[in-house]
Amino acid sequence: MSHFVDWLIAHGYEQDAFDRPDVGPNGSFGGKRRSSDRVEKEPVIFIHGSGDAALYTQQPLATGFSRSIQYFLEQNYTEAELYATTWGDMWGSGSMLDTYSTMHTCGNLIYLRRFLEAVIAYTGASKVDIIAHSVGVPLMRKVVKGGTLIGTDGNCTLGAPLGAKVDTFLGIAGPNYGLCVCQLAQTVPAWCNALDGLYPGYTCQDQLLCGYTSGSCKQENYSNLLQKTNDDPQREGDHVYAMWSDVDEVLLNRGMVWGKPTARIAGMNGRWISDRNGHVAMKDLTELRQFEAVVHHSI
Repeated sequence: MSHFVDWLIAHGYEQDAFDRPDVGPNGSFGGKRRSSDRVEKEPVIFIHGSGDAALYTQQPLATGFSRSIQYFLEQNYTEAELYATTWGDMWGSGSMLDTYSTMHTCGNLIYLRRFLEAVIAYTGASKVDIIAHSVGVPLMRKVVKGGTLIGTDGNCTLGAPLGAKVDTFLGIAGPNYGLCVCQLAQTVPAWCNALDGLYPGYTCQDQLLCGYTSGSCKQENYSNLLQKTNDDPQREGDHVYAMWSDVDEVLLNRGMVWGKPTARIAGMNGRWISDRNGHVAMKDLTELRQFEAVVHHSI
């Protein structure tokens, strides 16, 4: 990543520290080996979820996108066409408690927005592809859609929509409509808050049980971040796909929130549902489907 890092420093991104030296050598990935290297394929940007990292680390559950990146390399992608960074400040103990206390703040959104803009500028690509997992999905959807947000750490403006610069957007096991576990806990843990967290709302028309799986209702008064993102008609890319699992131990309830899959993305072009993969396995064991979505626009 040294060539990319040098470019970042020269173009005003030094303070962002996208290479994440505090995480170690697996805190980031991507960039040319030499300035003469050509970017011939659409660059793919991998965005992990909360408590994870760009690549595999020794922290619990932090497997990153190592398997996916290795698969893409085996399909003749180059390091100059694959990018990942570690977002968030939970690094230290790496405990689940730290992960569940992580806020989905303006700071993270601005960091990811600047990373996306930097990759687009560095590669000179007319289009990029985005593969996001878990909480990284709603965050990147907001990053691409742009606009403003009132977050737990203040207000922020992300800028104009960037969907026209994205060919494929693939969301894997993303809590786009919140998590039912947050129904009765708006403040503890912190990521359940109703401002920029995963709060699903307390009721939905005449329904009181968030995790019921039959029928559907119009979800209201849920997380401001999620609701604004879902209501925004701007698309995440030319081709939008979602994947989730009926046995996801994080999303729970077959991934249902008020009668609909929380990993669903409004206006998506296709979906794939697993009956065996857990939350992390939906990222680690679906390299082929990720590749097919990006290259062949099928899933």
